[in-house]
Amino acid sequence: MKVFQADVVVFDLDGTLIDSKKDIADSLNWTLGEMGYDPLPIKTIEKFVGNGIAPLIRRTVEAAGSPESEEKMVALFRSRYWEHLLDHTRLFDTVEETIESFIGRFKMGLVSNKPERYTRRIVEELGLGPAFGDAVFGGDTLPVKKPDPAALHRIAAMHGSEPARMVMVGDSAVDIATAKQAGCHSIGVSYGFRDKEELIEAGADALVDRFDEIRKLIG
Repeated sequence: MKVFQADVVVFDLDGTLIDSKKDIADSLNWTLGEMGYDPLPIKTIEKFVGNGIAPLIRRTVEAAGSPESEEKMVALFRSRYWEHLLDHTRLFDTVEETIESFIGRFKMGLVSNKPERYTRRIVEELGLGPAFGDAVFGGDTLPVKKPDPAALHRIAAMHGSEPARMVMVGDSAVDIATAKQAGCHSIGVSYGFRDKEELIEAGADALVDRFDEIRKLIG
Protein backbone atom coordinates (compact mmCIF):
# COMPACT_ATOMS: atom_id res chain seq x y z
CA MET A 1 0.00 0.00 0.00
CA LYS A 2 1.37 3.36 -1.02
CA VAL A 3 1.71 5.97 1.72
CA PHE A 4 1.88 9.62 0.70
CA GLN A 5 4.44 11.69 2.57
CA ALA A 6 2.71 14.97 3.30
CA ASP A 7 2.83 18.07 5.43
CA VAL A 8 -0.57 19.40 4.34
CA VAL A 9 -3.91 17.67 3.71
CA VAL A 10 -6.61 19.57 1.82
CA PHE A 11 -10.24 18.50 1.63
CA ASP A 12 -13.19 19.11 -0.62
CA LEU A 13 -16.44 19.81 1.27
CA ASP A 14 -19.66 18.52 -0.32
CA GLY A 15 -19.59 14.77 -0.85
CA THR A 16 -16.27 14.45 0.98
CA LEU A 17 -16.67 15.84 4.49
CA ILE A 18 -20.40 16.51 4.47
CA ASP A 19 -23.55 14.90 3.14
CA SER A 20 -25.37 18.01 1.95
CA LYS A 21 -27.37 16.60 -0.93
CA LYS A 22 -30.80 16.76 0.75
CA ASP A 23 -30.47 20.44 1.68
CA ILE A 24 -29.19 21.30 -1.79
CA ALA A 25 -31.94 19.26 -3.46
CA ASP A 26 -34.68 20.68 -1.23
CA SER A 27 -33.64 24.27 -1.95
CA LEU A 28 -33.21 23.59 -5.64
CA ASN A 29 -36.60 21.90 -5.98
CA TRP A 30 -38.23 24.70 -3.97
CA THR A 31 -36.69 27.14 -6.45
CA LEU A 32 -37.98 25.10 -9.39
CA GLY A 33 -41.43 25.10 -7.82
CA GLU A 34 -41.36 28.88 -7.41
CA MET A 35 -40.56 29.13 -11.10
CA GLY A 36 -43.35 26.76 -12.07
CA TYR A 37 -41.20 23.75 -12.95
CA ASP A 38 -41.36 20.14 -11.82
CA PRO A 39 -38.87 18.93 -9.19
CA LEU A 40 -35.81 16.93 -10.15
CA PRO A 41 -34.83 13.57 -8.59
CA ILE A 42 -32.11 13.83 -5.97
CA LYS A 43 -29.93 11.44 -8.00
CA THR A 44 -30.01 13.90 -10.89
CA ILE A 45 -29.18 16.84 -8.64
CA GLU A 46 -26.20 14.96 -7.14
CA LYS A 47 -24.61 14.87 -10.58
CA PHE A 48 -24.98 18.65 -10.91
CA VAL A 49 -23.16 19.44 -7.64
CA GLY A 50 -19.45 20.24 -7.45
CA ASN A 51 -18.74 23.30 -9.56
CA GLY A 52 -20.55 25.99 -7.57
CA ILE A 53 -24.03 27.51 -7.48
CA ALA A 54 -24.07 29.14 -10.92
CA PRO A 55 -23.11 25.91 -12.76
CA LEU A 56 -25.59 24.00 -10.58
CA ILE A 57 -28.41 26.29 -11.68
CA ARG A 58 -27.19 26.31 -15.28
CA ARG A 59 -27.41 22.55 -15.48
CA THR A 60 -30.78 22.63 -13.75
CA VAL A 61 -32.33 25.12 -16.17
CA GLU A 62 -30.93 23.15 -19.08
CA ALA A 63 -32.66 20.06 -17.68
CA ALA A 64 -35.85 22.10 -17.29
CA GLY A 65 -35.47 23.57 -20.78
CA SER A 66 -35.62 27.19 -19.59
CA PRO A 67 -32.23 28.94 -19.94
CA GLU A 68 -33.89 32.35 -19.77
CA SER A 69 -34.68 31.69 -16.08
CA GLU A 70 -31.09 31.23 -14.93
CA GLU A 71 -30.42 34.61 -13.29
CA LYS A 72 -33.67 34.64 -11.30
CA MET A 73 -33.18 31.03 -10.24
CA VAL A 74 -29.67 31.75 -8.98
CA ALA A 75 -30.99 34.55 -6.77
CA LEU A 76 -33.88 32.45 -5.45
CA PHE A 77 -31.68 29.45 -4.74
CA ARG A 78 -28.98 31.49 -2.98
CA SER A 79 -31.53 33.06 -0.65
CA ARG A 80 -33.37 29.81 0.10
CA TYR A 81 -30.24 27.72 0.56
CA TRP A 82 -28.67 30.24 2.96
CA GLU A 83 -31.69 29.80 5.24
CA HIS A 84 -31.70 26.01 5.00
CA LEU A 85 -28.13 24.89 4.33
CA LEU A 86 -27.85 23.06 7.68
CA ASP A 87 -31.33 21.56 8.04
CA HIS A 88 -30.12 18.05 7.22
CA THR A 89 -26.43 18.46 6.35
CA ARG A 90 -24.14 16.36 8.50
CA LEU A 91 -20.55 15.14 8.58
CA PHE A 92 -20.04 11.74 7.00
CA ASP A 93 -19.17 8.84 9.31
CA THR A 94 -15.65 8.99 10.81
CA VAL A 95 -14.94 12.52 9.52
CA GLU A 96 -14.94 14.23 12.91
CA GLU A 97 -12.60 11.81 14.66
CA THR A 98 -10.27 11.55 11.66
CA ILE A 99 -9.90 15.31 11.33
CA GLU A 100 -9.28 15.57 15.08
CA SER A 101 -6.56 12.92 14.83
CA PHE A 102 -4.83 14.97 12.13
CA ILE A 103 -4.60 18.13 14.25
CA GLY A 104 -0.98 18.53 15.29
CA ARG A 105 0.18 15.91 12.76
CA PHE A 106 -0.64 17.77 9.56
CA LYS A 107 -1.58 21.24 8.49
CA MET A 108 -4.99 21.24 6.86
CA GLY A 109 -7.05 23.23 4.42
CA LEU A 110 -10.41 23.11 2.66
CA VAL A 111 -11.24 24.04 -0.93
CA SER A 112 -14.86 24.08 -2.13
CA ASN A 113 -16.54 25.52 -5.19
CA LYS A 114 -19.45 26.53 -2.95
CA PRO A 115 -19.41 30.31 -2.28
CA GLU A 116 -17.14 31.23 0.61
CA ARG A 117 -19.81 32.53 2.97
CA TYR A 118 -21.76 29.26 2.72
CA THR A 119 -18.58 27.22 3.02
CA ARG A 120 -17.31 29.04 6.11
CA ARG A 121 -20.69 28.92 7.84
CA ILE A 122 -20.95 25.16 7.35
CA VAL A 123 -17.36 24.61 8.50
CA GLU A 124 -17.89 26.67 11.65
CA GLU A 125 -21.31 25.32 12.59
CA LEU A 126 -20.23 21.70 12.13
CA GLY A 127 -17.23 22.27 14.38
CA LEU A 128 -14.44 22.07 11.80
CA GLY A 129 -13.26 25.66 12.14
CA PRO A 130 -10.31 24.97 14.49
CA ALA A 131 -8.89 22.35 12.11
CA PHE A 132 -8.76 24.63 9.09
CA GLY A 133 -8.37 28.14 10.47
CA ASP A 134 -7.91 30.66 7.66
CA ALA A 135 -7.20 27.96 5.07
CA VAL A 136 -10.84 27.77 3.90
CA PHE A 137 -11.44 28.66 0.27
CA GLY A 138 -14.81 28.92 -1.44
CA GLY A 139 -15.49 29.17 -5.13
CA ASP A 140 -15.40 32.97 -5.01
CA THR A 141 -12.49 33.47 -2.58
CA LEU A 142 -10.08 33.82 -5.50
CA PRO A 143 -10.74 34.94 -9.09
CA VAL A 144 -10.57 31.26 -10.12
CA LYS A 145 -11.93 28.05 -8.63
CA LYS A 146 -11.33 24.30 -8.91
CA PRO A 147 -9.99 22.70 -11.08
CA ASP A 148 -7.65 25.70 -11.18
CA PRO A 149 -4.91 24.91 -8.63
CA ALA A 150 -4.58 28.46 -7.26
CA ALA A 151 -6.24 27.71 -3.91
CA LEU A 152 -4.03 24.67 -3.33
CA HIS A 153 -0.94 26.71 -4.12
CA ARG A 154 -2.14 29.41 -1.73
CA ILE A 155 -2.68 26.89 1.07
CA ALA A 156 0.77 25.37 0.50
CA ALA A 157 2.31 28.83 0.81
CA MET A 158 0.26 29.64 3.93
CA HIS A 159 1.66 26.54 5.61
CA GLY A 160 5.21 26.97 4.33
CA SER A 161 5.01 23.77 2.31
CA GLU A 162 5.00 22.82 -1.35
CA PRO A 163 2.48 20.98 -3.56
CA ALA A 164 4.59 17.83 -3.70
CA ARG A 165 4.08 17.53 0.08
CA MET A 166 0.29 17.94 -0.12
CA VAL A 167 -2.63 15.53 -0.47
CA MET A 168 -6.02 16.54 -1.88
CA VAL A 169 -9.02 14.46 -0.75
CA GLY A 170 -12.24 14.72 -2.77
CA ASP A 171 -15.17 12.89 -4.30
CA SER A 172 -15.13 14.09 -7.91
CA ALA A 173 -13.06 14.34 -11.07
CA VAL A 174 -12.85 18.08 -10.42
CA ASP A 175 -10.95 17.43 -7.18
CA ILE A 176 -8.59 14.96 -8.83
CA ALA A 177 -7.92 17.36 -11.71
CA THR A 178 -7.22 20.14 -9.20
CA ALA A 179 -4.66 17.98 -7.43
CA LYS A 180 -2.99 17.01 -10.70
CA GLN A 181 -2.76 20.61 -11.86
CA ALA A 182 -1.36 21.65 -8.48
CA GLY A 183 1.24 18.87 -8.51
CA CYS A 184 0.00 17.16 -5.36
CA HIS A 185 -1.24 13.68 -4.48
CA SER A 186 -4.95 12.82 -4.69
CA ILE A 187 -7.25 10.51 -2.75
CA GLY A 188 -10.77 9.89 -4.01
CA VAL A 189 -13.63 8.95 -1.69
CA SER A 190 -16.13 6.56 -3.25
CA TYR A 191 -19.09 7.31 -0.95
CA GLY A 192 -19.68 10.86 -2.20
CA PHE A 193 -21.79 12.42 -4.93
CA ARG A 194 -19.92 10.71 -7.77
CA ASP A 195 -19.30 7.06 -8.51
CA LYS A 196 -15.98 5.27 -8.20
CA GLU A 197 -15.60 4.98 -11.98
CA GLU A 198 -15.39 8.76 -12.31
CA LEU A 199 -12.54 8.87 -9.80
CA ILE A 200 -10.71 6.01 -11.50
CA GLU A 201 -11.05 7.63 -14.91
CA ALA A 202 -9.83 10.93 -13.47
CA GLY A 203 -6.66 9.18 -12.29
CA ALA A 204 -6.95 9.37 -8.50
CA ASP A 205 -3.75 8.19 -6.85
CA ALA A 206 -5.75 6.20 -4.29
CA LEU A 207 -9.37 5.42 -3.43
CA VAL A 208 -11.11 4.85 -0.09
CA ASP A 209 -14.61 3.66 0.76
CA ARG A 210 -14.65 5.16 4.26
CA PHE A 211 -13.20 8.51 5.27
CA ASP A 212 -11.06 7.15 8.10
CA GLU A 213 -9.19 4.92 5.65
CA ILE A 214 -7.18 7.97 4.59
CA ARG A 215 -5.26 7.65 7.86
CA LYS A 216 -3.44 4.63 6.44
CA LEU A 217 -2.49 6.49 3.26
CA ILE A 218 -0.91 9.66 4.64
CA GLY A 219 2.34 9.63 6.55
